Amino acid sequence: MKSRIEVVNAVTDVLRRLRVRPPSQVKFGTIANTPATTGYSRNELLNALYALEHEGVIALHHDNSFSVLKSSTLI
Repeated sequence: MKSRIEVVNAVTDVLRRLRVRPPSQVKFGTIANTPATTGYSRNELLNALYALEHEGVIALHHDNSFSVLKSSTLI
């Protein structure tokens, strides 16, 4: 199991590479199926998303997606 910070960093790297801008909505599968995140379990990725939500970077939705609240250059 990877440390939480490693997973959070992988997810933020993917968001930066995608160059997402607020209020972009991103499906969970979009980040889960990238080379940077395929080595992590679904639970590890969800925990990373919860951490990013807590930091105010994203807002999670009930349809397996999230909205980006900060520009990718700020994360």
